[in-house]
Amino acid sequence: MPSGAKVVLLVVVEAFGSSIHTLAWQPWEHMKQLWQWMHPGQHHHFLHHEAAPWTKAHVAGREALGEEFEMRGQSQLRRTVPKVDLSNFSLKLFENEYHHKQPLVLTGLVPKWPATREWTWEQLTDPKGKYGRFQLDKHLTFYFSTHAQNENLFLENIILQPPFAHDCPLQSVSQQGDGPKQILGRNFLPRLNKAWSEAKEEAIQEGLLEGDFAESVQGFVIAGPAGAGGMLHIDPDWTSYWNALVHGRKRWMFLTHEELTSLANLVISKGLTQEVANLTSPAKSGVHPMPRDVKKLLKKLPAIIWFGKLLPLLQNAKVDFARQEVVVEAGELVYGPPDVWHIALALEDSICCSEQMIDEGNLLRFVQDEGQSYEPSFAYLGCQAGKKYWPELMEPLASFCERAEKDLRREARLQRPAKKGPCSELDDSPSCAA
Repeated sequence: MPSGAKVVLLVVVEAFGSSIHTLAWQPWEHMKQLWQWMHPGQHHHFLHHEAAPWTKAHVAGREALGEEFEMRGQSQLRRTVPKVDLSNFSLKLFENEYHHKQPLVLTGLVPKWPATREWTWEQLTDPKGKYGRFQLDKHLTFYFSTHAQNENLFLENIILQPPFAHDCPLQSVSQQGDGPKQILGRNFLPRLNKAWSEAKEEAIQEGLLEGDFAESVQGFVIAGPAGAGGMLHIDPDWTSYWNALVHGRKRWMFLTHEELTSLANLVISKGLTQEVANLTSPAKSGVHPMPRDVKKLLKKLPAIIWFGKLLPLLQNAKVDFARQEVVVEAGELVYGPPDVWHIALALEDSICCSEQMIDEGNLLRFVQDEGQSYEPSFAYLGCQAGKKYWPELMEPLASFCERAEKDLRREARLQRPAKKGPCSELDDSPSCAA
């Protein structure tokens, strides 16, 4: 695991081209221009009510998004993500109804966490306080007052370090070891990462690997102003996840693979392909009306454009499509299953903590890294890590793991200098070929 607080900045504004960079240091002016582009001919304000309390009085001009970004309008196919209070929740209910099946919002848990009291602007940004070594004063001020509004700040794995591990007690959400299952079951990822690191060091010493093969990120602290949000995506490594909103409000949407394909087909059948292409870049033209191409376009839309421009476009064209949606309030936790497309938009200044999860239901897909091109090095490390703690679960991948080790050893031999001296009968390296 990384020893320090590694900061990863995810930029999600590239779809607008170079024009966004000229406005990067004038975020409020940029948002006004973005509103005018999204709603030509309308002159009312883009932002409409007070900011979330945790940033109020500390960042000038902070306000929440307007009502036009709320979940509204008629839809026969929209399904609301269920909200279940902790008092009515059980592990049996989770495993029967939601685990790796559908998203869920859990209420009544996060308000008990120290984060709801400790994560004030004053404490997080105090350079001499308990969060001082993470330099959050620089990062939060940058993102909430001087940077383009549709970007999030991602802090990798600081949720695993004190005091964040105490503020957001992930061990009470998922079991990190061999003990009894917690609220959302157990998470193999801590032990997988440990075993991965050990297997990597052994492989490097043996001469099988060179370079860095980083472990999977287990958790994040994510902060972003109103309007921030990524693009439509699936979480990597076949992980499921939970995301606990400490402050703010967020709108989420979930689509299965089939629902995304159906949406792409509807865009094509309604003749909206070019209009959707214009949302990614107004100058873009000549897009092929094929489902795979339309899906690529949809995956390039920042959340503020997805909810603020795409959905009104579809509604005006009377396009209804299947999906799940929910507005998550402060103090609520979202669970998301693996391999489900999702996109989220901050309706208010927000901060949350989250964890990626692997368990018996997605371990094999994690090891095989389904959906990605086969890489012997990653496959070998995944196999070694999985077999250390869960050999019985890994039995269906015996042939896959044998192939990965064989391929990795062959690659290592090919990268070594030619041998001098006699060759073994078992040596099939090129220098020993007859």
